[in-house]
Amino acid sequence: MRLRRLRRLFRTSVFRLTLAYVALFVISVGALSAIVYWSTLGYLERQNNAVIEAEINGLSEQYERSGLTGLADIINERVERDAERRSVYLLADAIGRPLAGNVPYWPTTLDTVTEEWVDFIRRDERGNETPVRGALLRVGPGFRLLVGRDIRELAAIRRVLRSTAMYGVTLALGLALIGGLLMALSAQRRLAELNRTTRQIIAGDLTRRAPLTGSNDEHDELASNVNAMLDQIENLLSGMRHVADSVAHDLRGPLTRLRNRLEMLAAGAEPSHEDLAECVRQLDQVLETFNALLRIARVESGAYRSAFKPVDLAPIVRDVRELYQAAADERQLRLVGELSGAVEVFGDRELLAQALTNLLDNAVKYTPAGGTITIRLERDGDTARLSVADSGPGVPESDRDRVLQRFTRLDQARSQPGAGLGLALVNAVTMQHHGRLLLGDNQPGLVVTLELPASSPLRAAA
Repeated sequence: MRLRRLRRLFRTSVFRLTLAYVALFVISVGALSAIVYWSTLGYLERQNNAVIEAEINGLSEQYERSGLTGLADIINERVERDAERRSVYLLADAIGRPLAGNVPYWPTTLDTVTEEWVDFIRRDERGNETPVRGALLRVGPGFRLLVGRDIRELAAIRRVLRSTAMYGVTLALGLALIGGLLMALSAQRRLAELNRTTRQIIAGDLTRRAPLTGSNDEHDELASNVNAMLDQIENLLSGMRHVADSVAHDLRGPLTRLRNRLEMLAAGAEPSHEDLAECVRQLDQVLETFNALLRIARVESGAYRSAFKPVDLAPIVRDVRELYQAAADERQLRLVGELSGAVEVFGDRELLAQALTNLLDNAVKYTPAGGTITIRLERDGDTARLSVADSGPGVPESDRDRVLQRFTRLDQARSQPGAGLGLALVNAVTMQHHGRLLLGDNQPGLVVTLELPASSPLRAAA
């Protein structure tokens, strides 16, 4: 089981990302170690070379002033003063016989060397070997001068730096692998929990939600978004079930009455004009319900957005008000329009007119005789507000969210015609125009306000 989990971990993108992180970390540590190594050694080598150059320049000047004998004397003098035995001097003839210095013989490894700077091993009488860095200088005909410095400390520092770099890179690699593996396991565990939740949801348990750790990291953000998506899906499914139940409930009555009437006509009764008219009315009611559902579905799908353009709401308000003036007069209602001038939005004229028509239709149906209906259009900064206020019974605050759903009717007695789809269509139109639909208290009555983004001059021109 554990081996299978490791194999699954090795195939994940998180593990591959961890390997890339480990490689980058090790390369960075290696580059840093190399920089420290070469910088430190370079500084020490330059300092050592500077001492040798100063020595050899001084001896060269001494040779020019005092000749070969004076050069030998100053070399022997410097050898005697060098208590630490760090300096190396050797003045030899053409065949390598020493004339002065602290090296008993000319190193054979330097016989074929033509470069100025040389590195060699000096052996003393006891057989001890010492690394030396030196410089060669030819003085006079057939004589050679070797000046160097003992670089045991420099070699020791080089070994320490190499071992430190090696151990540092190894330690960095181990720590990076352990840390990367722990991070990969943590990420894989979080993703496994999310995958387990999604599999349970696929199996039918829509109540499951992705777990949150409270860390507010990207995994929590992903889980929150998944949970929000699941909430939306659950709401949509609940809405679909509600729509299906409501369609069955609202259409069962007219279809049953239509079937009974057609059954009577099929039994041989002579059809009257009233019977046929009632059948047509029942069918119209069914078709009106289905047409309203199709219209809401098309609006919510965004099918109208391609035809959006700058629209002035003032002519729409005047036309719809004129259309319902006769119905308001018939019910002894006062229909008032308050317009502050042209108010332009970016949208579809027919959809906006349909939304206002639905609001006025509800206001006319539910406002008692002698009441007042007010249509108000105004612009507040970048917001266009279109509201319809009535003096009817209003909507309780606890039901204002519910009445925006399909087939929701507070009139349980069904005393007024309709299927409870009017405000659902208005809400769909408002959302497609990136606006808000607000229901408030008109004291008495209901005020419904559409807040839509108003078009700026540049947007309107576009």
